[in-house]
Amino acid sequence: MKIVPVEQMDRGLAYGEACFETFRVIDGAVFDWAGHWQRLMAGLSVFGVQFDEEQGEQVRLACLEKTGRTGSDSLVRLTITAGEAGWGLLNRAEEPLVHIQSMPYCSDHSPIALRLKRWPFPLKEKRAKFTADYAETLRLLRGEKDLHLLFEQDGMLMAAATANILLFRDGAWHTPMADAGVLAGRVRDFFMRKGLVHESPCPLSWLDDCEAAVLCNSGMFIRAVSDISNVQRVEAMRTEHAAISLLMETLSQEEGVQI
Repeated sequence: MKIVPVEQMDRGLAYGEACFETFRVIDGAVFDWAGHWQRLMAGLSVFGVQFDEEQGEQVRLACLEKTGRTGSDSLVRLTITAGEAGWGLLNRAEEPLVHIQSMPYCSDHSPIALRLKRWPFPLKEKRAKFTADYAETLRLLRGEKDLHLLFEQDGMLMAAATANILLFRDGAWHTPMADAGVLAGRVRDFFMRKGLVHESPCPLSWLDDCEAAVLCNSGMFIRAVSDISNVQRVEAMRTEHAAISLLMETLSQEEGVQI
């Protein structure tokens, strides 16, 4: 236990009044920076926090400067809060606070085994990465450290704990609808704009017969799924598939990507 007396608290810590984005910086480039920043601003606007174009560029350059000291391939968590928290809910600071965390990225492209888990909370729209939303995941974990989870509710697939799920069946890639409970990831959005992935209501039964599945986010980009516990399959999930190769080849042509 660590006890820290403070005079001021950050509003992200005090009230969850914060949003964040996670991404790689590879050789000074960020995949879909504009998309990350737009989603971050959409979330912060709910709290009445706004940045102009010049401030956005300052944040981007600060991320690049930070990662320049970390290495050529860095994982960044950019968190912006509404500022310091004085006494009382409405006593807001004059300016927001920008937190930049950076660490060398350790790649792992090996296929991943997931554990199916029911999402027990009411579903809500996820238009941005609100820090308060992730407290639900922590309550669900109850101290566990295994994040290799795939969530479902009422027989419908949602997403993994930190990534979107893509399923290949009947000659096409499908991903759960980005409405209640599913965050629209930047890699997911890229594939959809390219016409390679389609939004569909994805029933749990699709895990029984899909040919392949991958997770995607802006950290690992793409990672094949090898197995999902509690799912009875006639054939093993294919981790090497032409459809997976096409996703990787298409994404690898973009700036700020390394697969």
